[in-house]
Amino acid sequence: MDLFTDLTHAVLAKVLDGAAARQRAIADNIANADTPGYARKEVGFAEELRLLISQGGPDVPAMRQAVSAVNVTVTEDTASPRGLDGNNVVLEREMAELATNSLRYETTAQLVIMKLRELRTVIRGGGR
Repeated sequence: MDLFTDLTHAVLAKVLDGAAARQRAIADNIANADTPGYARKEVGFAEELRLLISQGGPDVPAMRQAVSAVNVTVTEDTASPRGLDGNNVVLEREMAELATNSLRYETTAQLVIMKLRELRTVIRGGGR
C-alpha cells in the first residue's frame, strides 16, 4: 500500500479540487450579480464521486484511478429563472453557498491534516 496515494487521499484531494472550483464559481457569480445577461455558474463533481464510492470497485488502485478521473465541471445554470436583465444570480443564495462551501473546504482540509498526522505517527513508530 502506498501511504501517500491511498484511496482516502484521492477522495480528499478530489473534494478539495471541487470545492476550490466551486469557490471560484461562486466568487464569479457574486462579482457579476449586476451584470446584465450573466448566467450563474455551477460546479459539478460530487454526485459522480458519491456514486463511484458507493459502487466500490475491484481494487484500491483501480478505485483511486477512477476517483482521480472524476471531472470537476463548471456549467451555466440554465434552470434558475432570469430577471428582467437576463441575470439569474441571487445574492442571498450565493452567500449561503459560499458559507456552505467554505465549511466543506475547511472540514476536508482538516481531514487531510489528520491523515498526515496519522502518517507521521506511523513513520515515528507509533510513539515508541
